[in-house]
Amino acid sequence: MRTVATALLWCVATVATFVGIGAGWTATHVQSESGFVDLVSRVGDDRQVQRAAADTAGEAFADRTGLPGTLHDRIADGVRDGVLRLTDSPDWNDAWAETARSAHQRLYSEPTPTNVRADISPLVDLALDEVSAKLPVDLPRPGELLVTLSDENPTDFVEATSRAATVAVVAVGTAVVAALLALAVSRRRGATLTALGLGAVLAAAAWWVLGHLALPRLVEDRADATTEAGRHLRDELTDRIVASLDVTLLWVALGGAVLVVLGLVSRARRS
Repeated sequence: MRTVATALLWCVATVATFVGIGAGWTATHVQSESGFVDLVSRVGDDRQVQRAAADTAGEAFADRTGLPGTLHDRIADGVRDGVLRLTDSPDWNDAWAETARSAHQRLYSEPTPTNVRADISPLVDLALDEVSAKLPVDLPRPGELLVTLSDENPTDFVEATSRAATVAVVAVGTAVVAALLALAVSRRRGATLTALGLGAVLAAAAWWVLGHLALPRLVEDRADATTEAGRHLRDELTDRIVASLDVTLLWVALGGAVLVVLGLVSRARRS
């Protein structure tokens, strides 16, 4: 009976660890505004994303001015070129982070939006003074310049990720309690500790498979990007998400390995 109880508690601890990994990463890097901005800020270093963002900023601002043909094109090209010239400066990093922050705030605002949009006015502001100096017209700052990154309704995504922090706390608490109970009822605690460590490694391995195989396909199917900038951002962000998740999984796997070693040492001492 104690063996069955130990096995059941091991299963609970392993499943709870699996859930806790996903929920904890989501709470830290998606639900959290600062974590989201930090994650997306890394994408801003990609040259393709920079070019696509500069093109989008130029076209969107030129459209906002309502000016005809030649002036419209000069404004779009000027903003694009000005933004690209500043992508290696701290001003670009600040503007990109502010754009990411606006996207997160809109995504988690009430009521939940029906699409994914971001305010790219910080990017336009980088080049506006330079562009205005070369044109015979005065170009006011846009104030707010929203562009649609995806028409996919994010309601389900927002609802799920909004619960991530709570789910993570419950899952981690469940894993810890189940592990302690498994050790308490087990006849061979060294073996149980080893099994718990293997369970943590197994949970990390399962997330590694999901992250590298299932996540890119899921994002491609669900994230219907409407602009070139949106597509580049989606693809690059997916790569950064997988890389960030891998770091978390490495720490979980190392923790599991430590438990395995402790369990083996405990068994060796008892034998």
